[in-house]
Amino acid sequence: MGSNRSLLLAVALTMSAHVSGQDESEPTAPEAPAPGAEAVERVKKLGFRLSSKDAPSETVPAASGAPVSSTPTAEPGGAMRLGRIEEPVSLPSELVELAKEGALAVADREWEKAREIYLEMVKAAPGNALAYANLGVAEHQLGNLLAAAGNLAKSTELNPHLARNWQTLGLIHYERGDLALALSCLTRAVHEAPGEAETRVILAAVARDYGWPEAAVTELRRAVEIDPKLASAHYNLAVTYLEANPQRLELARRHYYAAVDLGTAPSPEIEAALKPTE
Repeated sequence: MGSNRSLLLAVALTMSAHVSGQDESEPTAPEAPAPGAEAVERVKKLGFRLSSKDAPSETVPAASGAPVSSTPTAEPGGAMRLGRIEEPVSLPSELVELAKEGALAVADREWEKAREIYLEMVKAAPGNALAYANLGVAEHQLGNLLAAAGNLAKSTELNPHLARNWQTLGLIHYERGDLALALSCLTRAVHEAPGEAETRVILAAVARDYGWPEAAVTELRRAVEIDPKLASAHYNLAVTYLEANPQRLELARRHYYAAVDLGTAPSPEIEAALKPTE
């Protein structure tokens, strides 16, 4: 079964590669000398940045009481912070007030309170996918990854077409170290919302850790095509090109400085690797 799953995942990523658009090509001008081995090793230890934002954005409750939309954001250290999930699905009337309370709790980052509210919503409407989704987000914020994954999985059972649920579930599996499940969920998220660039950035990070750097490059290129101002995609492309054998220094340099111009925090490790040896 394991080999079949890997084959299916490989096919999914390969199919995604065919829609990635035009390839980047290296300039024909001679490359500068490769950086020293020490700088290269420091770059290889760098993780991907999963979001272009340097700090979490504030979440504001909607006046209607509907869930507030939020893409995953990054803490100052670069770790992912899940936001409240919204999809174009109307809530039952009896849940509107609870949804307002939940939105306020999320805005104030009162995750214990948010968890209790979403537990009430689940009990009141056990067939509502968004209630389970946001309960999963609250559990994630409290560090309960297993409970978060279980609630997100229930949400996808109730409505398998909510792309953000698949993205969030994939991220949780990634954090738990289950790369195969993360790949499966994220490729489904891409299927449901192929124009969501952030999903492809997370998928690329998982593919890189899984040992598929070519797939990571494909997804990051596609993310840049979808959103040329997505700094995290440029930054991660720079890391990937520096890890390649042989290195693709000019492409790494191009994407790294694009990321910095777009507001991402500079990386001394990358800048050292981009500096030619004397």
